[in-house]
Amino acid sequence: MMFMRPGYGMFQQQSAKMRLTPQLRKAISILQLSLPELLEVVQQEMHENPVLEFASTNERTVDTPARPTRTRDGETAYDPLHHAVSNEVSLERHLKEQLFFMKKVPQAVRRIVIFMIGNVDGNGYLTSSISEISDVLKMEPELVEQALTILQSFEPAGVGARNLRECLLLQVKSLAESFPLVAILIRNHLKDVADYHIHKLSQHLQASPQEIQAAVAVIKGLNPRPGAAFQTEAIHYILPEVIIEKSGDRLVVFTHQAALPRLSMNGYYERLVKEGRDANEAARFLTGKFQSAMFFLRCLEQRRKTIFRVAQAIAEEQSEFFWKGTANLKPMTLKHIADKLGMHESTVSRATAGKYAQTPWGIFELKHFFPSGLPKDCGESASSERVKARLKEWIRGENPAKPYSDQKLTVLLKQEGIQISRRTVTKYREELGISSSLRRKRI
Repeated sequence: MMFMRPGYGMFQQQSAKMRLTPQLRKAISILQLSLPELLEVVQQEMHENPVLEFASTNERTVDTPARPTRTRDGETAYDPLHHAVSNEVSLERHLKEQLFFMKKVPQAVRRIVIFMIGNVDGNGYLTSSISEISDVLKMEPELVEQALTILQSFEPAGVGARNLRECLLLQVKSLAESFPLVAILIRNHLKDVADYHIHKLSQHLQASPQEIQAAVAVIKGLNPRPGAAFQTEAIHYILPEVIIEKSGDRLVVFTHQAALPRLSMNGYYERLVKEGRDANEAARFLTGKFQSAMFFLRCLEQRRKTIFRVAQAIAEEQSEFFWKGTANLKPMTLKHIADKLGMHESTVSRATAGKYAQTPWGIFELKHFFPSGLPKDCGESASSERVKARLKEWIRGENPAKPYSDQKLTVLLKQEGIQISRRTVTKYREELGISSSLRRKRI
């Protein structure tokens, strides 16, 4: 018997390895960008590369289906977003304007009110106590209390409150005499109101369940954050990259060209590079920038084509959704579309993440069209969206006095052949923003 001794040596061996070149990495990164991120990258690229410029509007985009415009000759398309009014009046300014019109307020109290306004948070709550304000301003607590009364008389109702209970009481101040039950519930039974313990409150307060329900309905209509309407947060709009719409008896997919950057090469620099003048450092610089710009444009075009192809495949596979509505979305995997297009699954994942499509039923992320499935008795599967649609239908038509419990909804789904657990039904109900059967019950 012969034994091989372990040792060291140099051997030749062939192996296949995939190496990501810098160009491939850049192409992949551009594909996975959402549209806002892509626009930022385009701006950065144009800042760094003088060869790139925005294309004129009369240039045609390569291999892009032309979508007919619906505007009359010589007119600009109407954009309703240009007429959206932004709320530039802050809560602080709104409160100070109300104080300005109060002429009979003593100067010392006015000073305290202005200080309090500066200590009102974005939700409309006063963040400092009476004693703290009195210590900081060296004012008598009585004057601070007087200033607080003035502040709490301002609009929006509930502003200047120091907690939720006080905020709600300020809003129902005018109802105290005509509907005293509302104030009683806010002062002493707010937790039971939140938990919707109607029968418990009815027995404790010696009131009918209908009176308790009416009072709770009033409380639920109050605003727990009165200052939130004055918060000037930036509004983010979703721009779809593709449009899928009905055209006769077929579905048509368009690239939303208005949302995509239209770039071209600067003609002057392009001529310099092609003519090869002055083979000096400046010429070599331009040649490098020209090649970089060409590759960047190819990446943008490849990204557009990939997203367009994926959207076309989605339209074909989910045609029931586009014709009949959201309840007809069927389960589908990324691998299914990848096999259909001859792509890698990761490519489809990058092409759908953060990309949106405008459909006859609204704007959806392309990832939306890949719902998970629940098994059915017939061997098929039902999408989570279809199950949610059925839950909404049943709850909308239920008897308010005897709403469906999650267990009952589970039974109803199983009667339709959908195998689902009660826990999953609860999860879907909460995702739809629907309260439990206890909270939905109306006597």
